[in-house]
Amino acid sequence: MEQYIRPNSLKQQLEKATGNNYACCYQCGKCTAGCPAGGFMDNPPARIMRLVQAGHVEDALKSDSLWYCVGCMTCTSRCPQNLEIAGTMDALREMSLKSGHSSSDRAQKLVTAFHSAFLKTVRKSGRLQELALVNSYKLKTRSFLQDAGAGVKMIRQGKINPVAAITSREGVHAKEQIEKIFRISEQESHSHAERRRPVKRTFRIDPPVKIEPGMTIGYYPGCSLSGTAKDYDISIKRMCERLGIRLREIEDWNCCGASSAHATNHKLSVLLPARNQALADSQGMDYVLAPCAACLNRQVTARKALMESAELRAELEGITGKETSCRAQFIGVMQLLEGIGTEVLARKTVKPLAELPLACYYGCLLVRPFESMGYDDPENPTKMESILEAMGAKPVDWAYKVECCGAGLTMAQQEMIEDLTHKIAKNASSNGATAFVVACPLCHTNLDMRQEGMRKRFGDTGVMPVYYISDLVSIACGASPEEVALDKHFVPAVEMVRNL
Repeated sequence: MEQYIRPNSLKQQLEKATGNNYACCYQCGKCTAGCPAGGFMDNPPARIMRLVQAGHVEDALKSDSLWYCVGCMTCTSRCPQNLEIAGTMDALREMSLKSGHSSSDRAQKLVTAFHSAFLKTVRKSGRLQELALVNSYKLKTRSFLQDAGAGVKMIRQGKINPVAAITSREGVHAKEQIEKIFRISEQESHSHAERRRPVKRTFRIDPPVKIEPGMTIGYYPGCSLSGTAKDYDISIKRMCERLGIRLREIEDWNCCGASSAHATNHKLSVLLPARNQALADSQGMDYVLAPCAACLNRQVTARKALMESAELRAELEGITGKETSCRAQFIGVMQLLEGIGTEVLARKTVKPLAELPLACYYGCLLVRPFESMGYDDPENPTKMESILEAMGAKPVDWAYKVECCGAGLTMAQQEMIEDLTHKIAKNASSNGATAFVVACPLCHTNLDMRQEGMRKRFGDTGVMPVYYISDLVSIACGASPEEVALDKHFVPAVEMVRNL
């Protein structure tokens, strides 16, 4: 029998988990107005906040909205009262799973199956084994034919390795540390969050890092670059070779938990990336390149949490046996290129990008939350454009550069992903773009692999190749399309840059 919990008690749990004073919400509606998935929700963010505010937490727990939330943090970033709205959705989702007060909508079953399969394989090997995830998800949901053709193509291309999935040879050696993290997170999923208060938040751009040719920096490929985004890994390494940067992979790194850990267990979402921080610190790294936007977001967030909490640092030391100094700074591809400088990039350009009309797509997690991801303007970032302009391209001005594409829900919410990417592609093409540029494997998957299905459904957008920024930088510096694995993309991407 499910234990009855008083509504006020549930509200207090939320306040402790998020630091919110829900009485501060004055229902301005900015969270709902900016929510990319709001049209799919029965109770969009502003209504969820009102339910909690009024003490109707059980109604919020049963809402379909929790299973359509894509975790883009747009709501939190734009809240004039500094309320943690995205964190409220995460906490409600976690409480819903534990209490049994869940929506009966099919979305809940699909998303829960995905998160469960994701974390099961991470707990077993320390890293996400993508084929094991897919198999487990399909068994749970009976969606055996979904993406079958794409899966076969990725196996042929070497992006999915069935042998590695069976043997788990690509896992973490110190698996006992991963198991300990999961056990601790089951006992206490939330620490008491610092009280949030209405404040005027102003964005300040972080000073650029300093990267010089000949430097050796750390490298955190994350799980996707070891698997389905292997073409991105190849591209990143070719780019760094051309720029004279040596990469040193973190020894025995583990999955950071994006995006299933933060969606189901806050403590887990901090401790998994925190272990990578401890490893990078102990291995003497100053900078660590994390090409995946989701991985970078989790690592930066975890480092901030470690710097602010002696208790968390002590807990991590008990798990890893390593004292954490937070010396290592995780950076993204854009920060790396900014650190090298546009003048150096222009000098290294031997094949200018021929005024290619590109849509620079940042997505959400590269720039949010801006308290942590402060390298560029969270509403109108421009640093990707500056880099490409220095190498001869002609990026377009468009409106959807920070809109979410659906991130990690690409399997569980395919229809919603197609709706979101259609809006993005429609706006890009109407502003003159003929291709996308991204700096995230999740964005690439949704714009590239899902593009054919999206075009069949809507029929009003043309074929648009999707390039990683490392592809174009490498090609501008003299690499061939095959060197950066452009032939492994779903949407043909070779011909547009063949004759530069």
